Amino acid sequence: MSVGLAVTKNEIDSRAGDIARGFQRHFKDVITIKAYLDATPDADLITMGYTQTEVTNLKTAVNEMNQLQTIFNGAANLAVAKDFKVFISRIWGLGAF
Repeated sequence: MSVGLAVTKNEIDSRAGDIARGFQRHFKDVITIKAYLDATPDADLITMGYTQTEVTNLKTAVNEMNQLQTIFNGAANLAVAKDFKVFISRIWGLGAF
């Protein structure tokens, strides 16, 4: 008798589908936040309570997520290997590795 949850085709299909939908949702969210940050002057974000370093980290992380989104959507190529976690890891909080 096995212990724990048995791995089934249905479970694999559901998990893979959920992950794929997550990519789709999150990349749409990246487009939305990038548009907002592009239209918002640094001074306005600083007025909200960010420091200039935090604004730079946030905008750079979102720009890198957007680059990944454009590659995902076939709108751009990645010429050389890139670690997209450099700036993104500065804003992801819990779950960071």
